[in-house]
Amino acid sequence: MKKTTLALWGILLTSFGFAQTYSTGTMELYDVNDAVFTAKVDVTSDLVTLTLSGPDNRYLGFGFGLQTMGSGGDVVMFYDDAGTPEIDFQLSDRKFLGTGQMSEIDVNQDWTLVSNTLEDGQRTVVGTRVPDTGHDDDYVFSTSHSSLDFVWAFGNSYSLGLQGNARGGSMESLILSQEDESLSEFKMTPNPGRSKFILQLPAGVSNVKIQVYDVLGKNILNRSVSTLSTTIDVSKWNNGVYLVRVTSENGTLTKRFVKQ
Repeated sequence: MKKTTLALWGILLTSFGFAQTYSTGTMELYDVNDAVFTAKVDVTSDLVTLTLSGPDNRYLGFGFGLQTMGSGGDVVMFYDDAGTPEIDFQLSDRKFLGTGQMSEIDVNQDWTLVSNTLEDGQRTVVGTRVPDTGHDDDYVFSTSHSSLDFVWAFGNSYSLGLQGNARGGSMESLILSQEDESLSEFKMTPNPGRSKFILQLPAGVSNVKIQVYDVLGKNILNRSVSTLSTTIDVSKWNNGVYLVRVTSENGTLTKRFVKQ
């Protein structure tokens, strides 16, 4: 428990440090018959954070630097090795051997499973690694504005031997979250708060969107804001720290809110 808590605070402090963060934002990859799969990649100069959220009782997979599951591609898989009871729920560093073939486990396991949470049948997994591991089989993440080719998949169960048909590939930009001078003046009061906070925006901003994430990277609120003062109900939120991201036409700024 102590190690997990320290790891979560490490991610939180990274979000507010001086290092620039490039992010894909939360990408909705699949949403059919109540089966939803999303992914989010955040990159700083010294840390990559991958957040996967998908149906429970199924493996989750995400590959980097390619749009097909061709031989040699770098992929990370979250699954339960049912044949090895002492190894439950692992985040496995692997490489593709070709379409339709079981991916191969890398000799070097560079991903660290930071958290694994389950809520209402939806599992959210957060893993981290360094942008450049120095290993030939691993994708090297750019720490500047760039695009990211990726593939994704989730199965019919946690076992990798049971292949599912929910899969795909695409590309997303890694965009810098820049602090806009006017946005830097936005306020949240009271903070800490118990039942609500009031979001106060500076005059002159327009087309504003507010997003709130918990420390595990789960998106819990999306709202468009059309007034300079907006009340946000937090009475049903769990106590803890949240990241409040405000986006306007000119930039994005994230601040911390504490729910008591």
